[in-house]
Amino acid sequence: MRVLVVEDNQDLQANLASFLAPDFTLDFASTGPEGLSLALANTYDAIVLDLALPGMDGLEVCRALRQLAPRLVPVLMLTARDSLDDKEEGFTAGADDYLVKPFSLRELRWRLEALGRRPVPPSGRRLLFGELELEPEGGWARRGEQRVRLNRTEALLLRLLMEAAPSAVPAATLAHRLWGDEAPEGSTLRTHVYGLRRTLGALGLEQLIVTRRHEGYALEEPPRG
Repeated sequence: MRVLVVEDNQDLQANLASFLAPDFTLDFASTGPEGLSLALANTYDAIVLDLALPGMDGLEVCRALRQLAPRLVPVLMLTARDSLDDKEEGFTAGADDYLVKPFSLRELRWRLEALGRRPVPPSGRRLLFGELELEPEGGWARRGEQRVRLNRTEALLLRLLMEAAPSAVPAATLAHRLWGDEAPEGSTLRTHVYGLRRTLGALGLEQLIVTRRHEGYALEEPPRG
């Protein structure tokens, strides 16, 4: 895997290089603008992104990356902030995973490997549900002339729901398709669903994803009138 690490702590950079370099190809950036520039200029399998960065913080970098990058690259966000609201903010900005400092280097490695195994939304095939159109290749959701960029997890989550629609998909099935046997804590899926709802809200489709008790998540067209 080729991984970009955007982290301004030089000691942590050195530790990551020592631990990961034997099996990963690593590039490093110490500021937000430098990290964004490298991310847009090169092809990476994953990006490790610190939240507190000089120049641009990690949230700004992640949002810009989701708007400007030609392909969906999984982002693992690093931060000392561990509240549920902080995690929600990270996922909403476009992060695919979230690791709280201090963390185990072994856990970081497992998470990077899991991101690398995560299936990429298929290219070239557009999916439709009512007025919603998904372009998996670029991660764009479209309604008429409006469109919004999804992160990689949101794109895969929406694809799974669109392929199953109008049937519901159990939460356990979604978690396994998204993360395999290394699914994170239960609230993570709910946070991603909430983030996807907010993203679709920019298209006026925030009510499209519904929760069916004892069944899972599904897409339902809102009632007209």
